[in-house]
This record gives sequence, structure tokens and C-alpha cells, in this order.
Amino acid sequence: MDDIIEYIKSRYDPICMIVYGSYADGTNGPDSDFDAMAVTSHGAPAHDTSFVDGTRLDLFVYPASHFDGDIDWDEIAQIYGGRVVLDREGLGERLTAGVAEYIRALPQKSREEIAESLAWCQKMLARAGRKDPEGMFRWHWLLVDSLEIYFDAIGEPYRGPKKALLQMERERPRAFELYSAALGSMSQEALGRWIEHIGDTAAESSDT
Repeated sequence: MDDIIEYIKSRYDPICMIVYGSYADGTNGPDSDFDAMAVTSHGAPAHDTSFVDGTRLDLFVYPASHFDGDIDWDEIAQIYGGRVVLDREGLGERLTAGVAEYIRALPQKSREEIAESLAWCQKMLARAGRKDPEGMFRWHWLLVDSLEIYFDAIGEPYRGPKKALLQMERERPRAFELYSAALGSMSQEALGRWIEHIGDTAAESSDT
């Protein structure tokens, strides 16, 4: 990682740099991208996807003027939970704090919205059981979308599959077990147990 940071410093001369994703939380592997954001004193926005020592960058570069005035926090929400590795003027800390506040303030789904999502899950589960091409498409569609619906049910922000699965494994092992079983098989029963668990979790959350 040090070589990558040095490459970014030498090419862009950033005033701050924030590393996020797997390199920030230590879950990176041989195929992981290096996710980062750098802010420069001047220049134009850029997206650097170069390879450095065999690792692909996913680096977003912004001039400091991009963050003058009102900031579009959703645009840089991916840095949530990131690590500031360079901060000459305090901008990195301000941006990470602002994103954290933005994420915490995001409105949660209402009970009615969650109920609608659960009804959609049940409808998709029934159609997926047909096992024809459309049914198989709906099977995979349900597996993808139900993960975000689960996070709606527990009132937590959904930050993509990798972070969501890691959070489930650490904090909600039963949910992780059920979802993993549904992912790893074409069992209608396994998928049904996962959807049932989402419904039970939503009901428990609404009672608290």
C-alpha cells in the first residue's frame, strides 16, 4: 500500500487523501482494487484506474474548489468508514466527518415501505419457484435485492454487498448463515428461510 500512496503523492501532490474499501478495513485480497479519493489544490476532476505494482487503482481526484460551498455528500458517500492517510489542511477530516453525519441522518424506510418490499419478496419467491428462464432470473434478482431490503429492515445503511456481508458475518451471524445458504444453493427452502428471516427481523424491529 505504501508504494501506491507514494505514486498518488508524486502524480497528484494531494492536500488530502482518503483510503476506503478493503484497503481501509484490512479485508483486501489479491484481486482487490485500491479505493481512494484525493483532493488537490488545483486542477480538474479525474478518475485514475491505473495499475500500480499489479494493483488497480479506483482513485477519484477532485480539486479543493469542488468542495467550496454546499457539498454533495451523496457524491462522496463511498468514503464513509474510510481512513485519512494524508491531511495537510484538515479537509480530509472535515469530509469524512461530513459524510458520517450525512449517512447517520439518512431517513430510514417506513414500516409501510418495508412491508411493500416484503410483499415483493414473497411474490418473487413464488415466481422463482417455476424454474423456467424467467423464474431463474427472478431467483437471482431476489437474492440481490433482498440483501438491501434486509438492511432496511434492521434500520442500517446499505453500503454495498461486500461491506454488508462483512457486517452481517460479524454482527448478525444467523442472517449471514441463512443468506449464505440461499446464495450457495438453488434450494427453494433455503431462499424461503432467508426471506422469512427478513420478515421476522422487520417485525422485531417494529416492536422496539
